[in-house]
Amino acid sequence: MVTSNARIGYENLLENGTVTASSENVAYPVKNAYDWLTSDFFKPAASGTINIDLTLSVSDGADYFAFYGHDLYSHGGTIKLQYWNGSAYVDCFAAITPTDNSPRFVNFTSQASTKWRVVITCTSVFSIAVISFGAQLALEYGMYLNWTPPKFGRNTKLINSQSDGGAFLGRSVVSLGVRSSLILQYASDTWMRSNWLAFITHAEKKPFFFIPNVGTLPLEAVFAYTEDSIPAPLHTHYGHMGATIPILGMVE
Repeated sequence: MVTSNARIGYENLLENGTVTASSENVAYPVKNAYDWLTSDFFKPAASGTINIDLTLSVSDGADYFAFYGHDLYSHGGTIKLQYWNGSAYVDCFAAITPTDNSPRFVNFTSQASTKWRVVITCTSVFSIAVISFGAQLALEYGMYLNWTPPKFGRNTKLINSQSDGGAFLGRSVVSLGVRSSLILQYASDTWMRSNWLAFITHAEKKPFFFIPNVGTLPLEAVFAYTEDSIPAPLHTHYGHMGATIPILGMVE
């Protein structure tokens, strides 16, 4: 039974069907928006309202929408997700107007459809690196003691400049994003067998979205990826398992 607000977003329906964009710069194709890379981007060929349409062969459900690596906030742009209800496209949630480039994770009532649409409206040509939506993974229990929230886990490298006598001459600060951990505690054997291996198979290859508390801290998502080999879970209590996965990521 899930009692926490900790959520992982890794399933991406955009990877499972046919995706088209109403406007597309051929040098920045729409596939860049769902390859999980922050080094390439989708850009339309024009400003205005741009639709990214997904068509699936069979109906599938979604209850989260996440995005990261964009400049919509610089142009007053908005973004939302819609599903086809059989006669019209319906909003899954009200359009979001980002105020910065922090990762966003939106929780909404689950819907199922064969047709989905991401609607982005912007007065300038925008770019966006990562869009993902699908069925979220809810952890049975959240993060507890001895855990660093991602926004506080600043991963910086300091390079000091000193004189021959040791005087401080200045410093360079190299930001490497954030460092934290995803802690699984008291997960039932049933939950583990239903959910964990599918998530780990994804995390071994690609990043994911992680939000420790989607209820009271909905703006504290992290675009995360595993730092090294993923530790195997252990039985910590009879009928329950646990694991700690070190992660790196971006929160802005």
